[in-house]
Order: sequence, then structure tokens, then C-alpha cells
Amino acid sequence: MFTKHKHFKLSSVFYTLLFLSTLNACSVLSGHDSKLKPEPFAAMEHDSSWYSSQLSASVPEYNYDWQILLARAYSNEGNTGAASEVLSQMRESAITPLQGNIADIIEAQIKSKSGNYKAAANLLNSVNVMSLPKDVANYYYSLSARVNEANGKYLDAGLNYLNLADSISNNDKSEIYERASSALSKAAPKDLMNAFRQSKANGDDLTCGFIEYALISKNQSAKSKERLLKSFEEKYPDHPVLSKKATQHETASNEKAFGNNIGNGDTIAVFLPLTGPYAKIIGNPVKIGILSSYRDRGISVNLKFYDTAASSIPVLYNQALNDKAKVIIGPIIKEQVNELLAQRPAVPVIALNQGNSQPNVSNVYYLTLAPENDMFNASLEMQRDRIQSPVIIAPRNERGDRMANSLNSYWSAANNKGISLCYYEDMNTIENTVKGCLNSYKAYDGVYIYGTPLETSKIKDSARAYIGDSATYYAGAKSNDGLTQSAIATSLNGIKLGDQPWMLKDSGAKQRIQEILPKANGDTLRSFAIGYDSLNLALHLHDLTANHQQSIRGLSGDISISENGKLKRIITWIKVGN
Repeated sequence: MFTKHKHFKLSSVFYTLLFLSTLNACSVLSGHDSKLKPEPFAAMEHDSSWYSSQLSASVPEYNYDWQILLARAYSNEGNTGAASEVLSQMRESAITPLQGNIADIIEAQIKSKSGNYKAAANLLNSVNVMSLPKDVANYYYSLSARVNEANGKYLDAGLNYLNLADSISNNDKSEIYERASSALSKAAPKDLMNAFRQSKANGDDLTCGFIEYALISKNQSAKSKERLLKSFEEKYPDHPVLSKKATQHETASNEKAFGNNIGNGDTIAVFLPLTGPYAKIIGNPVKIGILSSYRDRGISVNLKFYDTAASSIPVLYNQALNDKAKVIIGPIIKEQVNELLAQRPAVPVIALNQGNSQPNVSNVYYLTLAPENDMFNASLEMQRDRIQSPVIIAPRNERGDRMANSLNSYWSAANNKGISLCYYEDMNTIENTVKGCLNSYKAYDGVYIYGTPLETSKIKDSARAYIGDSATYYAGAKSNDGLTQSAIATSLNGIKLGDQPWMLKDSGAKQRIQEILPKANGDTLRSFAIGYDSLNLALHLHDLTANHQQSIRGLSGDISISENGKLKRIITWIKVGN
């Protein structure tokens, strides 16, 4: 099964850039079957390129169903622009009222993926649910429940989950019942009482039980709650809500760790240096990235920026809590990250630096530009390439030693053996250094070069004299100023380069940022990308922590959360030139 990616709508050049990178990065399955019958609301098992190929080869009678699947795939991947284009085709070809309803449901999914839950709810409310076939109705109820939760309409969400549970297999009911109970527990007592009376009048004992349990859970008196629960168990001895009592504590812990979905009107706090010496070099580029992401998303969350140069972290943290922030992005200065972690934050934190230590705080996620991430990705890429005997060539200084040891650590952990290390003093010593490292042992099949573009080019040319072109040469962000594709091609020809996806192509996006920040360099552009992706991550943090197979394909790479709660950012690799 393909990893599900969430892409995000980017206006003008941003959208084009990420759409192209999507096509380059996704696996494409060969083989089409024009008579393959699609199941338009089944679980997604492939990526958008596969569904696109099936649509292209389809017979006319199946076109609409393949369009549904393709629009869903694009939407799941976050490519809402492409999904909307397919939706337009669906509306043009829709003939029956059912097809019109289905188009409304798919548009609601696209709106929800863009964070526009209010528009999604309006579309879903216009659908004639009674006319929907079972599979379409199930999809409708699932989507409607999630949208209602995001909009804070917890009673409607709970009732949608119960409608979904009515028509699915017994094996799947337990999870849906838990979601229904969780949603109803957040509904207002007045709304619950009205719904209870309606269900009672309809003779719906199952729904009555869920609502009554939700009302009992709101009782503030422990003794009264115990008495009511005992009465509930006698009244509804086989009610499915009773099976969740044993897991309530675990569920509560998970909600604390994962946080809640961010919806319209929620507040996201951003801790950045907005004045002082760090503002120009890192604070402003990250802020511009966050604001660009906010505009492209087109949603109504409250972004509140807090100047870490003007006040202490404990003070800002308390201000953010008073402002009811649901997520904190930042800080980006190491010492300030440590200060925030010392507060044991009660809301999820997307830290933009790792600080000097990483205490065991379950709801902190590190989205950083730390160069160690390059080394982690280099180790992964060399393993994919089946490299057996790698060497890293790095400058003999603190940073070079740090990167060499980092790559060695990642490689050793995965392969139970170390990587060879080779250090050069400066440009003038590169040739002799490479000769000393490679002349005596010519079996290296992978060479990672940590240096500037000029140093990397010279090292590669020198290394070829001793181990030739049979080895694969690798380089990372330090070797790429990222400003122009021609500069990359000139200095890094023949090298496999790993970097943030948008740093590997010329685009109007980068040109626009350079106009906003005239002195922008590669690090400035990468800071912008981290800012852009941090907001997208905040908006979907709950989904990523709940489903470790999902990832965000952002400007800075593919971002996911592992089962142990660690954030991973996977960069893109290209072979430069020949």
C-alpha cells in the first residue's frame, strides 16, 4: 500500500512547483485494465498517478467512478488544485441527481483537506442522504462526522458516527462507537437533552444509551456519577458504550499527547525572534513562510506571533495559554527551546530547533534545519543504493567533525559497521587529502562530500582520479546554494544531491521570496520552507500522530511522525547532470 501524502494548496507558482515534485516523487504502477471495475468509495490502495492511468484507459461507463477515485487520491495527497480540476470534470459529466450529490461530497472532502470545514459542512448539508447507496452513505457519514468535529458540532458528529456504525461490520463497530462516544461527551448538555428526547420518541434505545452516558460523564460529583453509572449498567447491560470504560484512561492520555484537530477560529501561537539580531536572518524568513502558508490555505485560524527577543519564554508560554493556543510553533533559538521544554508544555509544540537537550516530553515535535537531518537522509539513500563501503570527506573543523560522526552513527546503527572518515584542511589541501584517503584503498563505492559547492566540485574531480566513476558521489544542503539550477549543474555535475524538494528546481516561488528578501541565500530559503511547513504540520498534527503511515509532502520534504512520536523529514535526491 502506498504511503498517503498530504499536499497543500499553493497559489500560483507554489502550486505548480509542488505538483511537479509530486509527479516526480510518486511511484507509478504500470499496466492498465480498461475493464477493471472501480469501487469509487473503497479504501485507497494506490497513489494518484495509478488512478490517473486507470481513468485514461477506462471505458466510458466507468469514467465517473475513476474520476471519483482520482479526485479522492489527489485530495488525500493534499493536491487540492488537481482534485478540484477533476471535480470540475465530474460536474460537467454528472447526469443523475445521485452523481450531483456525489460531486458535492467529493467537493466537501477537498474543502476539508484545505481546512475550510465550514464550506465542507454547507456542502454536506445539501446532500440528500436518504437517496445514497450504502457505500456512498458510509463515506458521507464518516466525512460528515470529521467535519462536524472540526467545526465544534460534537452532537452532530456523534450522531453521524452512530449512523455509520449501523451499516458496517461488527469487527469495525467498536472503533466507531468509541468515536461517537468521544464526540458526544464534548456536546453541550442542552443539545444532548434535546437529542435524547428525539431518540426516545423514535424508540432508538442505542442512541439514547450513548447520549445518556455522555450526560452522566459530565456530572461533577464522583458519588453521583458512580450511582448513575450503576443505574446505567442495569438499564443498558449490553450497551456497547460499556466496553470503552476500561480504555478511557488510555484515550485521555492519547488526546493529551496528540492534541485536537485545528479548526476555524482556533489559535496557533508562534514563538520567533521578531526584533534584534536574529530577526533578519531567521525570524522574518520563517514568519513569511508561515504567513504564505496561511494565505495559501485560505482558512480562519488565529495566528498569534510572540517576539522571543522582547520577553522571556515562561512569560510568552503563559500568554499563549491565556490566549487559548492549541499548538505552539517555535522557538527557533536553542536555549529558548530548552526554556520552553522546562515548562512541560500542556499543548503540542513544533520546535524549530533541537536545543541542547531533548527531555522526554511526549507532545514536542522537532521540525528543524539541523544538518544532522542531512546525514540521516544520506545514510538512508546510500542504503537504498546498496552501498557497501562508503567514505565521508569533510573539513577538519568542529562542524565537519560533527557531520562525519553523525553520518557514521546513523550508518553504524543500520549496518553494524562504521563509515570511513577523511578530513581536509582547506581548498589548497583537498587534492593531497583525497589522494591520501583514496589511493591506498580503492574499493569505496559511495563518497559523501560535506563542503561548499566549490569544495564539493574539486573533491569529486580529485576522487575520480583514484576510484573513478564506479562510485556514487553524494552531497547535501551545504553544497547547494539553491538559488539557481544552472549553478547546481555547473558545480555539482555527476553528483547525487539531497536537499529540500523546492531547493532542487528553479521556480517562480524562489524568485518571489528573493524579491521579498533581496539578500536571501540558501539558508534563508530553507528557513522559509520550514516556516511554511510548520503551519501545515500544526494543522494536521493530530492526523499524523494518529496514523503513522501518513505524511505531509511539504516544501522541506516528506514529514511524518513515527510510532515512538519522533518527527521524520525525508528530503529529495536528484542526480545532477550526466
